Amino acid sequence: MPAKSRFAVAGAAAAVLTVTLAGCGPSSKPAAPGRAASSAVADSAMPGRSSVAPLSSPISSPATPSSGPVSTDVLAAARIFLKRYVANDGRVVRHDQGGDVVSEGQAYGLLISELAGSADTTRTIWSWTAKHLQRTDGLLSWHADSNGDVLDKESASDADTLAAYALLRYAGPDADTLHADGRRIADGVLAHESVQVSGAPVIAAGPWAITQPVVVNPSYWMPGVDNELAALTGNGDWAMAAKKAVELVDEITNQGQLLPPDWAALQGGQFIATAAPGGSPGTQYGLDAQRIPVWFATSCAANARDLAASWWRNVLSHANRSNAIALTIQGDVVNHSQNALSMLAGAAAASAANDPSAFASLVERAKKQAANAPTYYGDAWLALGQALLDGNLTRC
Repeated sequence: MPAKSRFAVAGAAAAVLTVTLAGCGPSSKPAAPGRAASSAVADSAMPGRSSVAPLSSPISSPATPSSGPVSTDVLAAARIFLKRYVANDGRVVRHDQGGDVVSEGQAYGLLISELAGSADTTRTIWSWTAKHLQRTDGLLSWHADSNGDVLDKESASDADTLAAYALLRYAGPDADTLHADGRRIADGVLAHESVQVSGAPVIAAGPWAITQPVVVNPSYWMPGVDNELAALTGNGDWAMAAKKAVELVDEITNQGQLLPPDWAALQGGQFIATAAPGGSPGTQYGLDAQRIPVWFATSCAANARDLAASWWRNVLSHANRSNAIALTIQGDVVNHSQNALSMLAGAAAASAANDPSAFASLVERAKKQAANAPTYYGDAWLALGQALLDGNLTRC
């Protein structure tokens, strides 16, 4: 996300590793970092809100192609998220963060409504998003107020990538139109939000981030999603991006000895773990980076799953570290607050390491955390994380 990270947490020293840079993508003047925190205060409960009616059952118009039955747990988490955060007009509202709207949330809403089997909700969310957030280049302005007035027109590549994927996998009414919209966004990500590293595209944080130093958020790298986009768009650059992302994360984590960072930079032949743009928080494994074990553990690539397993064995399995929302990349806890995503990240890593007991325990703790202290971000990832682990969002 451009600029500010999710929490103000003291960081650790950066890990510096070398890669070969082969020129950047389209040149543009980077925007001054100004993106606000995107997750909720993890340990504070959010008042319940009911801005859309509960989804009806059975579902008459499935929103996505079949990828195996959606579990009761995933369906329940999806319906809770839609009821709490999705307004009738399609806004995904972060009630616990001032009632604003972010492109990340809109993308999450698209995917979660598909998991819930509600094609109508998917189309409504996309209609609002396209009307209020879509830019002339097809990408999405990342931040708007509760009325839909854009506060920051910069885009964020994680939201753009996931929105493109949600639209391209949609299987309900008006599918051709949504698929075309998804292809436009996917093309825009590669054209405006990527750089070339050793002949392969690397997704930067956004158009503002593609000049030197190139700013990346490794949690925006989703190997399974990228490979699905390669198949859905017919563009092999997405598969190259997936492969390169795993290689870079392998390097910056010293083959799984360190945790992945929230933020990093590509500059002068080096790939460097950094503090968040703007300097706060410091270098850390926080609520951005905690998406990475989930993406990697559910990837079809064996080296991605091996990395997730290494993070479990080397760091996350010790001293309840999977409870905390922020660790140093060496594994020391710097913020003991809790969020469901932290536990799901640990569960995903434990699954990759073939530790079924730890996996089951952490999933249950994530459910209890979300129930006891609901937040926009935790609730979203309770649905998405379980769906990824069940094989409902990406498939091998």
